[in-house]
Amino acid sequence: MNTLEKKGFTLLEILVVVAIIALVAVFAAVAVNAARSKQRDATRIANVSQLQSALEDYFNENNAYPQGDVLPLGDAAQSACLSVTGFRADCSAEKAVLLRYVPGIYSDGLSDLVVCGEPPRNAFCYTQQDEGDGYVIHFELENGLEPAKLQQGVNCATPDGMEAGTCTR
Repeated sequence: MNTLEKKGFTLLEILVVVAIIALVAVFAAVAVNAARSKQRDATRIANVSQLQSALEDYFNENNAYPQGDVLPLGDAAQSACLSVTGFRADCSAEKAVLLRYVPGIYSDGLSDLVVCGEPPRNAFCYTQQDEGDGYVIHFELENGLEPAKLQQGVNCATPDGMEAGTCTR
């Protein structure tokens, strides 16, 4: 029996294992960031859809969409809620509230392509059009969503649905 036999790992074996672990960690971090980005976009799209539904309820009550010109939705000072009288900072005194909490945009991951309000910030930017017969909501996405025909960057919502790019209406 040879007394010079050494047990354990060589430096090269340890470096290979560490490199493999680091590579797996990098791939995991990239996958988690991509999933978070897609989740934020899914939330943005769901919020816009919720806003569209509430705006249709408003239209059914008033035969017009609420007033607003490049209004940042979800702004605590001017559009925190939607009642049958329009966007309000506080709906606690309102009798008929259509949307108690108007969602604001999650600005993480956005490139400041859709900005409105004072001070200017990323937002769902609402504008009444055609003397109340229409509206546009411009919003930004981090990724494109091909099944919904939405693109990375600027998209818009109208009474007819959502579409990629800036509204031409």
